Amino acid sequence: MIGFLVLFASLWALGKLIEDLVTGDPIIRADRWLAARLHEGATTELTDVFRAVTFLGNASVLFAVTASVVLLLAWRRARSDLLLMVLAPVGAELLTIAMKAGFRRERPFFPDPLATESTFSFPSGHASVSLATYGAVAFILARRLRSWPQRIACGAIAAGLVLLIAFSRLYLGVHYLSDVLAGLAAGLCWLLTCVLTLALREARSGPPAQTSR
Repeated sequence: MIGFLVLFASLWALGKLIEDLVTGDPIIRADRWLAARLHEGATTELTDVFRAVTFLGNASVLFAVTASVVLLLAWRRARSDLLLMVLAPVGAELLTIAMKAGFRRERPFFPDPLATESTFSFPSGHASVSLATYGAVAFILARRLRSWPQRIACGAIAAGLVLLIAFSRLYLGVHYLSDVLAGLAAGLCWLLTCVLTLALREARSGPPAQTSR
């Protein structure tokens, strides 16, 4: 029940951000102000830190994480978790590409950029696909942990990493705040859709066949 409530909340948030983008509501007007303030306050040390952080959300790293977990799950014959680990990042990537192509929002511009990107800005792919990928890993791991404190810690670590990656996109000036928030909302929507769909599938067919090694 909680999962469905969070899914509906994230869908509402994504819809509101899309509406704001189209109509130019306050959060969109605040985007440029925040981007300018972050750029003005940038330091060499923090820039190096956030370049390293943003690397953890690059497509190559997320692919390596996904492939590694998929291979491990295939070896353990954890079919349902394997399916989640494939669907979550791939679906989030496709959803992000479709939204970027649809909205075609230009990225922030600075004469002296800290980083540059060639694709469109809305939503942030780093935010959406990182959330779907690391969120799926955390969910799969949490299901195997015995205590709730361990599960909460697992989720908190994944959430902290995703939020750091999302903020790195703001700091480096390659996304607006609304881009990042929309990416997080889209990634969460897709991840929860995958989790809840597979949970309903398991409930109807019984526990997935798994072999522990």
